[in-house]
Amino acid sequence: MQVEIQNELLLLSVEKIIYWEKESAILMADVHLGKSTHFRKAGIAVPNELIFIEIDKFKKLINKYHPKRIFFLGDLFHSHLNIEWQLFTKFLDEHSSVEFILIKGNHDILPDIHYQFTNLKVTDEPYHLNPFTLTHHPLDENELKKNPAIFNIAGHIHPGISIKGKGKSSIKMPCFHLKAQQLVLPAFGDFTGLMIQRNTLNESFYGIAGKKVILIK
Repeated sequence: MQVEIQNELLLLSVEKIIYWEKESAILMADVHLGKSTHFRKAGIAVPNELIFIEIDKFKKLINKYHPKRIFFLGDLFHSHLNIEWQLFTKFLDEHSSVEFILIKGNHDILPDIHYQFTNLKVTDEPYHLNPFTLTHHPLDENELKKNPAIFNIAGHIHPGISIKGKGKSSIKMPCFHLKAQQLVLPAFGDFTGLMIQRNTLNESFYGIAGKKVILIK
């Protein structure tokens, strides 16, 4: 679904990313690579093919949109170094024509030396990409009100929405959460969970329902 924000057209995609055609850029948040291996080391049974599924998703996005830049809005890698980082850096090497930028989140705790041997550019938040301010943590709403020219695109929350059906039935889905000066992306990673958001006035939710993005007021 395409939305206009700050006079820019952004595609909110079922792949849980934003595609900004004018800038040939993809924005995604909260991939959490390495999480499945991290849990297996702790003795929790998690399928080991999740990393290959995530990297395959990256490749499909590149083949579909042909972006010049991909922005990771934090929590790219879940925790300490493991084999999934090697698989990811191999993917980066195979797509050297794309510029990859990581805006560090609270889970991005790898020592800087591991980033130096990749074509991944790493920066702290905020990152200004006119007319947007990109962060991992959503900027405080009171601070945004003091700076009406700012529009923040962020991650971290893993937003989801719950829709009630007949009786006591309900369905939960990841969503894009749009406020007056802020758009929060759903978590890109499949092994991340949802934080269900309350449906309040002057906010919109774009739920990912199968192969469609639907507007939920």
